[in-house]
Amino acid sequence: MNATTTVPTPPSDTPSASLASARAWFAANGLTRPSEKRMLGGVSAGLARRYAVDRFVMRLLMIAGVLVLTPLIYVGLWVLMPGDE
Repeated sequence: MNATTTVPTPPSDTPSASLASARAWFAANGLTRPSEKRMLGGVSAGLARRYAVDRFVMRLLMIAGVLVLTPLIYVGLWVLMPGDE
């Protein structure tokens, strides 16, 4: 007996993964960008409001995340991408 598994496909009447459905999911989970008290796009302020963290602390966490993750992603790509040979 062969034990193969198949990945179920969603029915055709379900909404596709689109920008509208992604935004609806974010809004349903309380992740919205405020129109006031934001600096650039309001992403950090929205995350801070959702998770009950001070906006300044969330901004520092976002900056630290970018500073830490960017070199890690670069090194990962450096290892994975083949050179011209």
